[in-house]
Amino acid sequence: MDYRKLFADIRQRPGMFGLDGSYHDYCTFLHGLDFGNDRQLLTGFRESLIPRVGDGDNLTWEALVLHLAFPDRTQGWRDEAAGAGQEAVNDLLFSLLDEFFEKRGQPRGTAAIFDEYLTWLKAQSWYRR
Repeated sequence: MDYRKLFADIRQRPGMFGLDGSYHDYCTFLHGLDFGNDRQLLTGFRESLIPRVGDGDNLTWEALVLHLAFPDRTQGWRDEAAGAGQEAVNDLLFSLLDEFFEKRGQPRGTAAIFDEYLTWLKAQSWYRR
């Protein structure tokens, strides 16, 4: 299945997929797709976001997307994602997913994602080998 096309269709017409267009609905839908693919569909997505955020090794991919959408906020992301900033968060989510699937589709794509993550991880002052 071409997930990049599916995600573009979902973003353009969420109602056709039973979604209300909220960040929460999109995340729930993505989790369902991931579980339906033996939790392999989003393998590496979280790890692709951590070096980009520069923090958040303890966070889920949903929270990392919110960190990227609202870099100056330390709290209240969920309220913002459900309010006025919803379109920006959703656009960012689908843009990040598209980049992720493009990168994963390249030779050694998943390995490259994890290599970048491990390089970031080993550079952290708190990391112990």
